Amino acid sequence: MSLSTLLGDLFSDAESGTDAPEPATESGEDGSVTVLHECRNCGTNVSAETSRCPACESQEIVTYSIE
Repeated sequence: MSLSTLLGDLFSDAESGTDAPEPATESGEDGSVTVLHECRNCGTNVSAETSRCPACESQEIVTYSIE
């Protein structure tokens, strides 16, 4: 099972009332690429436009591309 499939399964099992953004999916040469934006301090998933974490107010947002 690929990591992107596992992450997709985890996100689909989350409660429907959460504010977690959907991971972006882009096409790559070898298939799709999942892009996640996450607070480095607390691990909250945020949207691409977020510059400050809504949970802990940290400005350390990282981007992960998962093939």
